[in-house]
Amino acid sequence: MKKFFYFFIAFLFLFGCSQKGKKYSVTSSYKGAVYSGDSVIFTISSGKKCADSIQFVIDGKTMSFYQTDKCVIQTEGMQMGDKTITIKVFTDGKKDVYLRSMRLLSDLVPAKLKYEVVASFPHDSEAYTQGLQYENGKLYETAGMYGESSLRYVDLKSGKVERSVAIDSMYFAEGMTLIGDTLYMFTWREHTGFKYDKNTFKRLDVFSYATEGWGMCYDGTYLIVSDGSEFLYFYEPGTFKLHHKISVFTNLGAVSSLNELEFVEGFVYANIYQTDKIVKINPSNGKVAAEIDMTGLLPEQYRQDVDVLNGIAWNPTNDHFYVTGKWWPRLFEVVFSLDTK
Repeated sequence: MKKFFYFFIAFLFLFGCSQKGKKYSVTSSYKGAVYSGDSVIFTISSGKKCADSIQFVIDGKTMSFYQTDKCVIQTEGMQMGDKTITIKVFTDGKKDVYLRSMRLLSDLVPAKLKYEVVASFPHDSEAYTQGLQYENGKLYETAGMYGESSLRYVDLKSGKVERSVAIDSMYFAEGMTLIGDTLYMFTWREHTGFKYDKNTFKRLDVFSYATEGWGMCYDGTYLIVSDGSEFLYFYEPGTFKLHHKISVFTNLGAVSSLNELEFVEGFVYANIYQTDKIVKINPSNGKVAAEIDMTGLLPEQYRQDVDVLNGIAWNPTNDHFYVTGKWWPRLFEVVFSLDTK
């Protein structure tokens, strides 16, 4: 049923944008969903001679065709998501412009991963966990809520907060990541971020951004940021200038509510807000490579007065992950593996 729904939506995207008064008809070979790697054939016909040339502009890139009424568009290498296709038809020195829309889905069915709990540690149940970062047996953590937000340095095994700085009550602290000796931290709706010295928690700088701030991680080149939508934004750390963004998709559609992020060996792991799910995303194209269902992680005896799963940190020395949730009294060390069931 879900697949039929997405086929229907894609059909509307492909064929629902006819324009009156144009002398060419523009049709497509596809009547269903378009998946990454598919070839899409557009037929540009006037019933007379072929156009002198045709240009397709997709994602800012131009593809040109000459003396033909059939144009084959290769989707391999394109970013996932909704696209506006501008078609420019040139004949006898005149230009006609047509617009079409297309939703490009991932060609991958996400792998199913399972988790195994290796250890469990105390966690401050007063912390509305937003960002989590592991380094040398310690955790950097941001806790949210207006009037309660803080940046913390926490001993992993005991859960003891060894250093903390309160965030001004006008801000709701969100995601955080570490670049060298500098901690970058977001706020939710205030379009304001802060840089801190990781050793002293002294505030070093303030920066701004256009979207809401949710999750944040660093891939070695860019700060990768989520805002609760299906988009991931890639910022230059020095200037916080937006470099590019991608849409996150499975073979069924967009994956929204992307929250806390962690970059691990070429992939972005993301909490899906208000769920027990973590997704593993290829940041080069937005395709979801795997999904992990964390249902049952927090035992029933700890579930009183808690909120949702949130917080992912990775230990590169043993490939273990640390996960927790908002107001959770426990933090868990887990390993992921392929679920063959």
